Amino acid sequence: MKKIAFLISGNIRIYKKNLSFLNDLKEIFKNYQISIISSVWDHQDNIKEFKEAYDVKFLDQIKEQNWDDKASKVKFVDWGENLTFKIPNTYHMWFSVLENIKFLKKISNDQNLNFDYVCRFRSDIMCTGKMNYLKKELDILKTNEILFPSNLHWKGLTDLFFIADYKTFLKFENLLDYIDDFVQKERVFHPEYIFYSYLNENNFKIKLAHKFD
Repeated sequence: MKKIAFLISGNIRIYKKNLSFLNDLKEIFKNYQISIISSVWDHQDNIKEFKEAYDVKFLDQIKEQNWDDKASKVKFVDWGENLTFKIPNTYHMWFSVLENIKFLKKISNDQNLNFDYVCRFRSDIMCTGKMNYLKKELDILKTNEILFPSNLHWKGLTDLFFIADYKTFLKFENLLDYIDDFVQKERVFHPEYIFYSYLNENNFKIKLAHKFD
């Protein structure tokens, strides 16, 4: 049986529609062994509720960092800054995801789980249609390919939801170092543009899931 890990990182968000979406995903992958592995901020009041609602198998509590110094070094932003994103929140988000990846790696080694795939899953999203093609597209996903929804920003590329095989996912571990270099070179700071540039410059291939909105 193939194994897939869902990573829910950082802020805890609990929505009925999102839980319904997660249940639909579980139905799609009913022949997979599914584990929800989470690294969340330790100061949140609803950790226990979250663990129970999402049936989190492995939970790690992490501390938020202060990113003011790094954020102050950003020279150029686009119109979306303070509207669609805030610079420190981009650092918070990727820090929590990367801590989640470290935790995933530890759990995989300690429990000898040998995951096949990993899905970054933010718990305030839902699918607006059907997911008929998703499993088939996952089954043919190759190393260094990242599977994204079909209709979000940047022609599908988003940090809200994406899937890769386990070995490919571990390659994201240096992403914060990449952001530091990105800022040092005075490139325009925008979350999706940074992620797109990282994938492109590190020879990842972007794949869009058919009609997965």
